[in-house]
Amino acid sequence: MKDFKFKFSRTAVILSVLAIALALGGAGWTIYRIIRFGFPSFTLGLQHVVMLIVCALLLVVFVSLLIRSFYRITDKEIVLRFGVIKSTFKIEEITSVHLFTKTNKLVVYFKNETFTVIVVKPEWNNEFIKALTSKNENIRYDVSYTEKDEDNDGPDGQ
Repeated sequence: MKDFKFKFSRTAVILSVLAIALALGGAGWTIYRIIRFGFPSFTLGLQHVVMLIVCALLLVVFVSLLIRSFYRITDKEIVLRFGVIKSTFKIEEITSVHLFTKTNKLVVYFKNETFTVIVVKPEWNNEFIKALTSKNENIRYDVSYTEKDEDNDGPDGQ
């Protein structure tokens, strides 16, 4: 069993940290209001309870997203943990893996003509592919190489 940590963009990490801070701030402010004013009415008390539940849910989702997001290759399947969400893919149903070097993403193709995109650190791509193909030798591996100057076409587009 081999684990590969999910690679988030810098923006996703920053937004997740901000969401965690906002949830902590919201929970702290609500607790302060409960301590200071109590529950003067049923409606306000209900509002406090709902706010605390929402803040707790946000904390669980975003903390688990940052801590528990990975790909795991077992003997029979690839397990994707994306926070609280879990998906599995059978290794025997994989037909090929394609590495797009321009975006550093692996695309895994299945027998039923579906695919999934794997995003790990670029330096782990070869290790991921070796771990995957060691479980099923029938998996074909392809690489797309791109020109560095491909996006810098001349002024006339040629």
